[in-house]
Amino acid sequence: MKAAVASQDPLAVGASARIVTHTLMNSGHLGAAVTTATDHSVRLSREIPSPTPESLSVYGSVLLRGAIAAAQDGERSTAHDMLAEAAGAASQLDADSNLCGTAFSPVNTVLHQVNVAVTLGDAGTAIDLARQVDIGRITVTERKASLLIDTARAFFMWGRHEQAYSSLRAAEAAAPEEVSTRPPVCALARDIAILAPPSIKRDTEQFAARIGAFT
Repeated sequence: MKAAVASQDPLAVGASARIVTHTLMNSGHLGAAVTTATDHSVRLSREIPSPTPESLSVYGSVLLRGAIAAAQDGERSTAHDMLAEAAGAASQLDADSNLCGTAFSPVNTVLHQVNVAVTLGDAGTAIDLARQVDIGRITVTERKASLLIDTARAFFMWGRHEQAYSSLRAAEAAAPEEVSTRPPVCALARDIAILAPPSIKRDTEQFAARIGAFT
């Protein structure tokens, strides 16, 4: 961030703010993450009054990080406001934009809407949003897996264990490391195996054991 500020390049500062927001969020400093995203999105829009595709991509990606942090902090209104602002920016970009290394696009914005919905406990909304996504248009493999994991979380919350299991299997097929190396995903696989109906009980237990969910 210090180097970005020294460069006097608003896009570099905005891109750094996105990374700082992500780091704060992963460290449990959710309030600080939301504040960072809010302050720097306002700063970026002020310093670039005539948006470019690049500035819109950085601006939107900062807001999406902030929205996830707000959702994890239980700030429903703030999360939805940030998502709405990001969606407005995304609507001005091509469907497959990946400017400034952000992978920010209309599709990516919907993926974050799914994540926020399931984080806030809105399983039905998350599933409805996920069904609108053409997964073949997701160009970043990690984000494809993340959508499938979020869908599995939503189905599990909804008591649809078979669909949750199918979504996790699809996530593993897309990006195995995103399933086997993430403790929350392993915990989800274990919970599915414990509560699964007899028709898929054995399959879910074998899947959970294979990814190390019982270790």
